[in-house]
Amino acid sequence: MGHRLRLGLLCGLILMQSASAHSTPFPAAEPLIGIDHIPLAVNDVEAAADTYRRLGFAIKPGHLHPDGIRNQHVKFADGAGIELITAPAATDELATQYHQLLAGGEGPAFVSFHSARLDALGAALRRRQIGYTVNGTMVLPASRALQSFFLFAGSNRSPTDRPENFAHTNTARATIGVWIAGGDQPAMLAFFEALGARVRQQRVWVPDPLTATVAQVANGAIIFLPANRQLIKGRPIVGVVFRTQSIEAARSALEAAGIEKPREVSTPDYRSVFAPPQATHGTWLEFRVARMSGR
Repeated sequence: MGHRLRLGLLCGLILMQSASAHSTPFPAAEPLIGIDHIPLAVNDVEAAADTYRRLGFAIKPGHLHPDGIRNQHVKFADGAGIELITAPAATDELATQYHQLLAGGEGPAFVSFHSARLDALGAALRRRQIGYTVNGTMVLPASRALQSFFLFAGSNRSPTDRPENFAHTNTARATIGVWIAGGDQPAMLAFFEALGARVRQQRVWVPDPLTATVAQVANGAIIFLPANRQLIKGRPIVGVVFRTQSIEAARSALEAAGIEKPREVSTPDYRSVFAPPQATHGTWLEFRVARMSGR
């Protein structure tokens, strides 16, 4: 899907069917957006796909596009996941943007969000006096700074998705979190709050503990980290969190992929095991299993 999108250098917002303590009360309405897929720019898409297979993910094949962009997919049933994507040459505007990103290193290009309620999104932004424009199925913030972070476009679900595409042996079942380090966080938070996200300060493990601002969206959380957590300067997306069924299966997959003694965290609400960026083509991966008493 990402090969057809106008690339935001950091974050995008995707339209499809959608499914914590701050100083002000939570918004009355439910969040209008949920986490969708994350295009991950890689130098060699076949090698990256092999890496993700070893990490325990089923890979849905992509294809070669007319501009030379190639992709393969880690998918979940709701359309979310990771799109492994490369552009060997700067053949058009989109390929040039990916090619320029890769010149700085492999890693996430942006993060996409989904919503079924375009009319409600527009109304929410107007209430907060946040300017935006509509271009077909795309909604763009009027602010050029925000345009670098947010893009609304079509669904990442596909009629060719099959159950075997979601059968990950590491038992990951959904994307439930994204770590964002630096960037224009006040502007991002204003946008998230306008769309009903519940924002609060809380203790997080990334994988070491710190207190961070967290925006709760429909199906997960955006965790805002200090800019010094960036893996590549100017690239804020640094981690992805998966809802996982078995911590043992996830750990076994990471060890089989050559990650010796992967970092683990245990909290009252969940247990997590982490794959570091050097083993994943440029991003932290957190495999999280909720405790029965947790959310």
